[in-house]
Amino acid sequence: DATYLMTLHHWLKQLLCPSKQDRRDTTTATTTPNKNGSRPPFDLILFQAGVDVLEQDRLGRMSLSAQGVKRRNQMVYDFSSKLDIPLVVTMGGGYPRGDDWTPILEAHASVYYQAYQHLKRHDQRPETTLQD
Repeated sequence: DATYLMTLHHWLKQLLCPSKQDRRDTTTATTTPNKNGSRPPFDLILFQAGVDVLEQDRLGRMSLSAQGVKRRNQMVYDFSSKLDIPLVVTMGGGYPRGDDWTPILEAHASVYYQAYQHLKRHDQRPETTLQD
């Protein structure tokens, strides 16, 4: 889990710290300021939340534990919230080694349950009611 999550952390951080050229080019800053007052160079995040990274997956080679996949998801949800940018989450992957689909289905369900929990914690709009 550690190598995958450190790599993800590195690249999410890179997106937060654009190159000098990007900082000089104000034409790429087309979104409204985020919670920190800065403008990211994009206005939508697409998260293809594949679970073929699981160690139980027969095609994936990342060998993440279920906890590692949950940590990955949380890192992406936190990144989106920090930037105050909409996030689109899609399913992907998940191929069991045998007939037991349980770990794959649990990982898919967890992606969306975590998203729901994240929204419940971070969405402070009074007109929105998220219920359990």
